[in-house]
Amino acid sequence: MIFDLASMITKRLYSFLISNLFYNTLHVFVMPTFVAALWGRNCQPVVTFTRSLAGSSVDWTKCNSGGAFRHAKRRPRKNLIHYFSTIVGGGGGGEGGHDKESDLARVDETNSPFRVYLAVGSNLGNRFDNIRQALNLLCQDTSSKLVRTSFLHETAPMYVTDQPAFLNGAVELATTLPPLDLLDKLKRIEADLGRSLEDGIRNGPRPVDLDILFYEARVETGGSWFRRETLHSENLTIPHPRIQERAFVLKPLLEVTGPSFVHPVLNTTIGELYDRLLETTDDDEQGAVRVLPLPNDRFLYWNETLVMGILNVTPDSFSDGGRFDQVEVAVQRALQMYEQDGAAIIDVGGESTRPGADDVLTEEELRRTIPVIQRIRELSSKIPISIDTRRAVVARAAVQAGADVVNDVSGGSFDPNMLSTVADLGVPIILMHMRGTPKTMQTMTEYENVVDEVANALSEASRAATDAGIPRWLQVVDPGIGFAKDMQGNLSLLRHLSRIRAKTHHLPMLIGTSRKGFLGTLTNIPEAADRDYATVASCVTALCLEEHCTSGTILRVHNPAAMVQAVKVMEAIRYES
Repeated sequence: MIFDLASMITKRLYSFLISNLFYNTLHVFVMPTFVAALWGRNCQPVVTFTRSLAGSSVDWTKCNSGGAFRHAKRRPRKNLIHYFSTIVGGGGGGEGGHDKESDLARVDETNSPFRVYLAVGSNLGNRFDNIRQALNLLCQDTSSKLVRTSFLHETAPMYVTDQPAFLNGAVELATTLPPLDLLDKLKRIEADLGRSLEDGIRNGPRPVDLDILFYEARVETGGSWFRRETLHSENLTIPHPRIQERAFVLKPLLEVTGPSFVHPVLNTTIGELYDRLLETTDDDEQGAVRVLPLPNDRFLYWNETLVMGILNVTPDSFSDGGRFDQVEVAVQRALQMYEQDGAAIIDVGGESTRPGADDVLTEEELRRTIPVIQRIRELSSKIPISIDTRRAVVARAAVQAGADVVNDVSGGSFDPNMLSTVADLGVPIILMHMRGTPKTMQTMTEYENVVDEVANALSEASRAATDAGIPRWLQVVDPGIGFAKDMQGNLSLLRHLSRIRAKTHHLPMLIGTSRKGFLGTLTNIPEAADRDYATVASCVTALCLEEHCTSGTILRVHNPAAMVQAVKVMEAIRYES
């Protein structure tokens, strides 16, 4: 009798919970915690929502242990899904594909009821500037804020193939706007930037294209759980109905969401959709190439290893100090490195950062570098130029004179105005790891784990740049070989580049070993200018030891002709089919 009474009470209590308004809270928040505790693993329910249903549904099958569960039985070609997992820090489907502890943008979005994923593209005019202007217009008021971006990809046109190549990417927004209001705003921005929906060809050329891919609504104010929405109206369908057939959308979207993000209608992860699409084509990348945008619609392409030629216009650099401190001599050297030696970019520096070097006055750094940049730009509008500086004033003056990239050996930490200045200029930044200053750095070479500590510091520098308004499609990292590193530290970093890439979310990487002291110690060659063979060996060996790299590399060297030859041979062997 007691058993029957207990059974009746249990049934009535369960019926009460089912009908009670608090059931959804129990279903969505309490049960995941309970099940995770029982299973002893990271269980992240995928919460999906449709307007035709009164509540949420939870797919309890989407549990994982570190993001590798889905591909336990089958690896995609080139391990691409693992690559996309490391781009966003592992990511789980229930949180929109993000590992909260490794978010690339620390944005306070607790007051934004919606999280939105957009595809962005352009194939007319200055493509990158069109995308940049569109996002600036979208986020100029308080209704929307950019949380993170993919990398940018140049892709062949689809559907209508007789048109220019597209620049494509994906972004995540936090917004207060419901779907139809956001759609109206996106259409106004497209019109403001010159797109005509009435006169244009469907799937034809356009200055800018802004498509809503997914929409998520916050479950409760201030909470971290979102439900993935679906919508079918005359003007808008969410999720976007053609995601699964578009590699140019899926690839950048994966870089934002991670592969475990679940499509709420197809009930399939984005990683699986991309994997299936690759199986229908002979080209893994479907013609897509990651790019680094430069001013005036120019790009560096990451489908090959790039060589950067060093141009020190200083009297005291460790290898070539005093050789190029006259403007015309420096300019001729720049032209030779680009036009004859095959350098992809010229790095102009006006301050020696050799170990023990003293700081240079800002005025002197400007005097050394700006006339050289101006003269190079007068002679060639094509040559990509970076300015090697730690100072925001020099960076701004150099970009105004014609430089395309800012290369900061302090990773943006020396000058508090550097990151905001580069964000305002809208150019790429190279973030290098170092400790102290050139004067003090070689007294700071002790690490418990040099690879992890450098990688974590670079990841923090990337986050700081993102917070300052520099999207990650404009970021490159540099482990800082020879800067606050001893011999073993340098060798460990070069041996484990793939680990650094994974921990920095596969940002492109610059490697600078050229003629440095540790190479002289290893080879017993005292003169820096005689270490070019060792330089080539260090770069080629480090790259060949990497397990898998699709994120892009720049090799910064004094002798680009030798390095370009080595790279051609290395890549012919590595990618022989």
